[in-house]
Amino acid sequence: MKTGGKPIAGKIRDFFSRIRTVLLFSYSVTILLSIAIVGTVSFSISSSTIKDRVESANLQIVRQIENNLNNDFRSKRNLLLAPYYDQEYIDGINAYPEMTDQEKFRYQQKLENLFLKSFNATPIRGFIRFQIYYRTGELLAASDDYKPWTPVQVRNSDWFLRTAAKDGEVYFNGPSSGDGTTDAADTAYSSSILIRDFSSPERFIVVRVEYGDDLFRAIGQNDDLSAGSRILVLDERNALVYDSSGAAVRMPDERLLNRLDGAEGKFWTEGETDEQFVSYIASASTGWKVVLVTPRRDIVGPLDNIKTTVIATALLAFALTFMISVLFGRRITQPILALYKNVNRIKRGDFSERAPVKRNDEIGLIAANFNAMQDELQQLIEHKYVNQIKLREVELAMLYSQINPHFLYNTLDIIRAMADYHKVEEIGEMAQALADMFRYNTRGRDEVVTLQEELDQIEAYMKIQSIRFEDKIAWEVDVEERLYNFPILKMTLQPLVENAVFHGLERKRGKGTIRISAAAEGDRFVLSVSDDGVGMSEGRLAELRAKLKQSLHREEEVVSVAEGGIGIRNVYSRYAIRFGDRLAFAVDSRKGTGTLVTIGLPAEDAGFAVRTGIEKKSRNVQQIGSKS
Repeated sequence: MKTGGKPIAGKIRDFFSRIRTVLLFSYSVTILLSIAIVGTVSFSISSSTIKDRVESANLQIVRQIENNLNNDFRSKRNLLLAPYYDQEYIDGINAYPEMTDQEKFRYQQKLENLFLKSFNATPIRGFIRFQIYYRTGELLAASDDYKPWTPVQVRNSDWFLRTAAKDGEVYFNGPSSGDGTTDAADTAYSSSILIRDFSSPERFIVVRVEYGDDLFRAIGQNDDLSAGSRILVLDERNALVYDSSGAAVRMPDERLLNRLDGAEGKFWTEGETDEQFVSYIASASTGWKVVLVTPRRDIVGPLDNIKTTVIATALLAFALTFMISVLFGRRITQPILALYKNVNRIKRGDFSERAPVKRNDEIGLIAANFNAMQDELQQLIEHKYVNQIKLREVELAMLYSQINPHFLYNTLDIIRAMADYHKVEEIGEMAQALADMFRYNTRGRDEVVTLQEELDQIEAYMKIQSIRFEDKIAWEVDVEERLYNFPILKMTLQPLVENAVFHGLERKRGKGTIRISAAAEGDRFVLSVSDDGVGMSEGRLAELRAKLKQSLHREEEVVSVAEGGIGIRNVYSRYAIRFGDRLAFAVDSRKGTGTLVTIGLPAEDAGFAVRTGIEKKSRNVQQIGSKS
């Protein structure tokens, strides 16, 4: 998408590359980052402090609640021990099975009156009723007419069995459930105790007292609790006895219950809608637990004011920073913009104006130095550059006056015609091959040719060498059929073959062979030129490899052809410029065994798709010096 002839992405990039924008952005980011760090640290410290205080306060609350419950339960326990204060009641328990009906009735009345006096003399919060049972489950006395169970149900009920197992200790129990018995609808919990003569353990009575939730509702109205806090009272089996939220039938989450495994503690856990803080303590006398659950929002609620203050401060600071940065930015950027306009005038060739110098700071010094540079540049152009242009024009005219390569290979064609006329076949072949080489080198300006064209050039070159070396040098080509049209750089093979002839095989005694190979290996095109000539020493090979690495960075160095390796370095440099790190170029040689030059190119960069399943095609070995 373009706007006004320039892409939007380019306009955005230009906008953010301006000094004014960079300054404004850096000022804003710096101040906002500072405020964010300060605000975050303040908020974190405040949050941590408030959380620590709330956690400590909640634990103190549950300890106080647990202490109040223990005191209340202790007083209720003392009421249940009334029969022990008169031996007559204990004797009646032992003699009860042998009593007549009239004696049993009188004994039951005594028990009933005893506990009625006890509970009426001292008002007990939440008291509903008491019931006294003999060990057989028979109801001996009660404070009212409520009779929910049969003797069999009493004997088999969980609370009765647990009370008996306590053997004289008070057993506190929540509402009965799951054991076939039913408490009254308004019963929140009950306390029961086994009373007997220690000399007759098999004869006993069980006194059971039922209470409402008045005690729990009183502790749930604590002014220190938040509106969303929830108090739970759990019995020794973690069964719910009381829930301050009013959801008496809703059991706490199983994950919460599993973590209530100590005498006291506090922890954070996931709630139904929000994270919540849990503090709890277990009663040493009853085993009951008081649990206080506070939602996270109730704890961090006071932090909202701090958060609002931090955000308001950040916005105000940002606004002030923006205005200040705009004012300072203009003072810095306006002289730079003026200097930029002056540079553009110089770019157009206008040296008539100079940058205004109105400041003594670094920008003023830059403007003054720029004006001095402008004066020197104008003088340089007027006195030196014009002379250089004239010198170049003279050199160019001299270059055009040199021998034209087209005239050269046309002359070679005439020499060949004369050789044919006089029947001097070798002179004709050499002249034709040399003419073909010059025609190939001067044909067009294409830098990239096919492998086939390069091989044709090598064939012409080897014809010329055949007259000089006769049958001393053989050459062969091993190329896959599909690679003849692979694009390579012009004049790739001739420098390598020429290097192999003059530095490898010319110095060798006896015959030698030059081998040109091309193959596709995976996703690479591999071209190699090898000879079995004299090779080179390890020191000379290391020197050549070092020069290959330096050739792209030391263009000013003049290299003599006599040094050797200039053809290899020329080929390497041309491919290294084009392919960079993707080029694989290797020179391997051993003295007395020959030299191998390998070029590995990424095939896809040349538009070459590697295909498999095509057979290789090898050209016939040609002996230098053979005549047609």
